[in-house]
Amino acid sequence: MAKVLLLEDDEKLAESISAGLSNDHIVEWVKSGDEALDMLSHYHFDLAVLDWSVLGLAGVDVCKQYRGSGGSIPILMLTGKQDVSNKEEAFGIGADDYLTKPFHFRELAVRVTALLRRPAVIQQKLLTVGNVSLDLDNKTASVEGKILNLKPAECALLELFFKTPTRVFTAAELLAKLYPSDTEATDEAVRQRIFRLRKALDGTNITVTTLPTQGYRLDLR
Repeated sequence: MAKVLLLEDDEKLAESISAGLSNDHIVEWVKSGDEALDMLSHYHFDLAVLDWSVLGLAGVDVCKQYRGSGGSIPILMLTGKQDVSNKEEAFGIGADDYLTKPFHFRELAVRVTALLRRPAVIQQKLLTVGNVSLDLDNKTASVEGKILNLKPAECALLELFFKTPTRVFTAAELLAKLYPSDTEATDEAVRQRIFRLRKALDGTNITVTTLPTQGYRLDLR
């Protein structure tokens, strides 16, 4: 489950995109370029979808300033501009993809999926730690073919641990990666999600270890 920042000042279009992408991702929608740049500067995102022309700071300028500050997440530009020169400008300032309006949502979804896979060129669709396998396509975990009772929230947490099995995640990091930036969720929400994940992993040979004052790590039993 990825966190996606959407910059779009057309409310109807933004609601449609957000609703469609929210089946698989956490989507945060802002209407102005200044808001988008502020969010990108202070919060974790895996992808940004930026409308070229919005009030105030344009999406194309958000892209340029974000790249200029060292930002590296994939960026998809949305625009009604169809000239080759506009596409050259977008790619020249750091956009990874370009989609002209009007477009079919399915095409947007396919491009988002492709961009999210791009940083991990050899990303596996099936991850295994201990005797537990995690299917990234179906968002299911299993032991010797038996599906574990995991809700999407626990699956997203398990995916983070599986991708970096030796890393210690602080509660703040887990909040940033798994919840919307303006969430009222606290460390207690993280503890509850960890508790549910541990319960689901009963009977397997992996667990989530709490390291006092440090955070959480996936370990073999």
